[in-house]
Amino acid sequence: MSFSPFKGPFAQRIDEWEKLLVPMSDIFEEWLKCQRQWMYLESIFVGAEDIRMQLPEEAKKFDAINKAFKGIMTATNAQPNVVKACTTDQRLETLVSLGDRLVACQKSLTDYLDTKRNAFPRFFFLSNDELLEILSEGKDPLRVQPFMKKCFEAVQKVEFTEQITMKTIVSVEGESVPLCKEIDPAETGAVEKWMLEFEDVMKDSLLK
Repeated sequence: MSFSPFKGPFAQRIDEWEKLLVPMSDIFEEWLKCQRQWMYLESIFVGAEDIRMQLPEEAKKFDAINKAFKGIMTATNAQPNVVKACTTDQRLETLVSLGDRLVACQKSLTDYLDTKRNAFPRFFFLSNDELLEILSEGKDPLRVQPFMKKCFEAVQKVEFTEQITMKTIVSVEGESVPLCKEIDPAETGAVEKWMLEFEDVMKDSLLK
């Protein structure tokens, strides 16, 4: 309409709407980017107590971001008017700030995962999502079982005793090799530590 040669009688209204609507594309883009980052980090920091314990400062920062973002979404849901949603409370600046804070949280998370990978290099074979799942389930070695094959190519699974100690490795061909020493993940502690111990004991068992 702004390019129409007949806009004269409506020029002022058209200009007002143009000034209002043009910035909305930037707001929508930033809003969607912020939402994607929030959805990814929410699945990690909300409900995953192990991760929150490992990254207490980042968890607190995400809690503040989570509260602010949910506040925006709640207000928008209560008054679902696109113009008001995009022009209220410096919406673009607020979303940009939240996005920057989410990026900082994600960087801290990536740095944390890198420390785990450096402690146990076979974690480099796993994606961030897979590694996060292992770290969140590290206290229950039975739930880490599905990832053993990705960390150790020839290992299909590990057999456990009733006391949840690791006793036997089973290859993809179905061959079983008893470990020369049973491993107690609960006693060893962090998942990267007992995985490293498992690797060493597995090598010694195969040599014998």
